[in-house]
Amino acid sequence: NAARRDDALQVGGQARRLYLRDAVNVDISDTGRASLRPGLRKVTQVPLMSLWQSPLHRDVFAVLGSDWVKVDPLTWSTEALADIGPGGAQHLVLNNVVLASGADGIFQFDGTRAQRFTLPVPPAPMVSAGAGSLVQGAYGVALSWLRGPMESPLSAMTHCKVGQGGALSITLPLCMDVTVTGARLYLTRPDGGELLRGEDYPIALPYVEIPLLPKLGARPQFQHMEAMPTGKYFGQWRGRLVTARANVLRFSQALAYHVHDPRHDFVLMPQRITFLQPVDGGIWVGQVDHVAFLAGTQPDELQLVRKTAKAPVPGSALALDAETAGEMAG
Repeated sequence: NAARRDDALQVGGQARRLYLRDAVNVDISDTGRASLRPGLRKVTQVPLMSLWQSPLHRDVFAVLGSDWVKVDPLTWSTEALADIGPGGAQHLVLNNVVLASGADGIFQFDGTRAQRFTLPVPPAPMVSAGAGSLVQGAYGVALSWLRGPMESPLSAMTHCKVGQGGALSITLPLCMDVTVTGARLYLTRPDGGELLRGEDYPIALPYVEIPLLPKLGARPQFQHMEAMPTGKYFGQWRGRLVTARANVLRFSQALAYHVHDPRHDFVLMPQRITFLQPVDGGIWVGQVDHVAFLAGTQPDELQLVRKTAKAPVPGSALALDAETAGEMAG
């Protein structure tokens, strides 16, 4: 058949017809009506990365350069929240707070302000002997930072020998985190090795004098631990945060999301991790040439199961509920 000229593609009369030679980005209904297919449009010149909308209040977040920003989706203007580091971020909602895992750490936004989510490990305190009412012996002293009810990992312990009728003069280390509100001291009994909780002090206090040993409480909760490290991939799993960098998965302590035990809270994968998707029964982990499933309910119980033999697309993990997934859910 010979091709018609462009001016002959429309036919009038009782039964009008419209012919299309090249139907590009066009939807044609069952009745023959043609409509332009919905497409993409450029809404801003700002180079936003890691654009994400919170399911909590529908706020929109992104990374601009090294800044974590809040985005107005109507005007596409941005409000800088924190310097999170270059390279994008991963987001999630935890206890009604938005968390972002960036190159420089894990940050939080509570709807009013952004700040670093974790607390640093404090330096060991400086301790010297003074005059007081202490029993003669060697005392150990360590401390942790406080941000409201949140407590940091414990510092290293400093030892000091005190004579009969002595005291402990403790110089608190300088804290550079403006969100820290106090310091908690842990002390040993004379010639003892176990640290026990002492008293809390305001962070502005430069030093503490202990002429008499106070009533000691529980052992420190986060001794030999560190702040939860950030990672390229980020998720929440069974009361823990989990991050991935290179071929290592790292977990927070259970319900202490800001603290990580570097001795136990990790899993080494055989290859570089390319995505992370926690589910109730374990964690889906993307590898360079396959997908693995870590089955279990605790980090020390996870069993590696190889699921596919094809290379997944990096960062392509997506969680769907069973109703949306349909037959694929089985």
